[in-house]
Amino acid sequence: MRARFIAGLAAIGAFVVAGVADARLPPPSLGRSVDIGLVSGTVIVTPPGGHSFRLGTQDQNIPVGSLIDTTHGRVDLRAAPPPALGAAAVAARVEDAQFYDGAFRVAQSATRPVAQIRLVGGRLAACAAPTADLVPHRKPPHKVLRLLWASGSGRFQTVGRYSAATVLGTKWLTEDFCDGTLVRVSRGVVAVENLATHTTVTVRAGQSTFTPGP
Repeated sequence: MRARFIAGLAAIGAFVVAGVADARLPPPSLGRSVDIGLVSGTVIVTPPGGHSFRLGTQDQNIPVGSLIDTTHGRVDLRAAPPPALGAAAVAARVEDAQFYDGAFRVAQSATRPVAQIRLVGGRLAACAAPTADLVPHRKPPHKVLRLLWASGSGRFQTVGRYSAATVLGTKWLTEDFCDGTLVRVSRGVVAVENLATHTTVTVRAGQSTFTPGP
C-alpha cells in the first residue's frame, strides 16, 4: 500500500514538473515580442489590435507594438539583443531594464534592432498657442506633457518628441515638454540624438540636455 502511495506521489510530481516546463515563458524574439514582469503598482498593457489588461504577478510575453502604461506602476522589460557575429553572438544576452512613471509603446525591427521605448500620452492640445492674429510668433509653453523613468543594464532607446536617448546600463529620465525634450542622466552615460538635425551629444551622470522643438 505504501509503495503504491509513493509511486502515486512520484507520478503527480512528474506531472507538475512537466506542467511547469510546458508553461515556461518563451524568450523575447527580435522584432516580434518582448517579455515583461510586474515590479510594483499597477501596469496596464494593450497589445496591438487587442484588449487592455492589467499585468498580474505572472510574467507575460507580449508582441512588439504593445502599449504599456506604467503611470502608476513599474515594469521589468526584457528584449532580444541586436544581432551579433562570432564570439559576440555567444555572449549576447537579453536586454533588461525597468520603466516607470509614464506610458510608452515598444518598437523593434530587423532594421532597428535596438528596442525603442516611445513615449506616448499627454494632452497635446495644451501645447497649442493662441492664433497668430492674437499673439504673433508665440512659442509653445514650457509645460510637461509626459515623462518616463528607466533603469537597467540593457541597451534601449527612449524616444521623445524631439530627441532619442540610447543607453547601455544606466538610469535616466526622458521628459517631453510642449517646446522640447529633456533627457536627464542619474547614472551611466547616454547618447542623445536631436531628431531634427541628427546631431548627437553625450550626457553623463548628473547632467541633462534639452532639445528644443522647431
